[in-house]
Amino acid sequence: MLKGVTSALFNETMNVAIENNTFLNKSNSFSKYDYTSTRDDYLTPPEIIQTVLENNNRLFFDCDVCCSIDNIPAKFRYRKDGLYLNSGNKVSHNDGLTGTWFPFNWCNPPFDLCKEFIVKAVSEQAKGHTTVMLIPARTETAYWANYILENGKATKLDIDVEFLRKGLRFLHPETGKQMPVFKNSLALITFKGWEKKVVDSKSEVPNA
Repeated sequence: MLKGVTSALFNETMNVAIENNTFLNKSNSFSKYDYTSTRDDYLTPPEIIQTVLENNNRLFFDCDVCCSIDNIPAKFRYRKDGLYLNSGNKVSHNDGLTGTWFPFNWCNPPFDLCKEFIVKAVSEQAKGHTTVMLIPARTETAYWANYILENGKATKLDIDVEFLRKGLRFLHPETGKQMPVFKNSLALITFKGWEKKVVDSKSEVPNA
């Protein structure tokens, strides 16, 4: 039952974004949908969001901590210029790297800022906050070795890693349409704050 409800809620979120012109119809601006290093706001594949929510018995996240477009079911959203309620009201001037996170967070960061958001997720984990993060599976990097892996053989305590099969398609932020298959390997990292501290799942605005 939860699976159907989660799917319906996600579809409703996407439809609202489209109706509010969150996705701009600029089809004439692109001859083909190629990934480019000049963009850092490609949108998470919807099937990833649905699976994460269902696996955690949730209908929505408490916060999307790195939001460019309101396509993620979440009570709060950190954008570059501040923290916003789902209603669109701004409640803080801090962004996702400077503000306090919530008990259950989603993060699909710009890939050139992976280290910064991982460091932040580890810091928030110590407060009892859980974060699910979609990042490149670059196990050769220092931030994987220092914050995710334990001696290169396993993951650190209270961190789960799921390596994803290739074939995911991000959404273009200006059209909402599927991009080509993303060719690099990706992983879902869960920093399990609940294992460290019992928290109230009914979020209130933190001291952002």
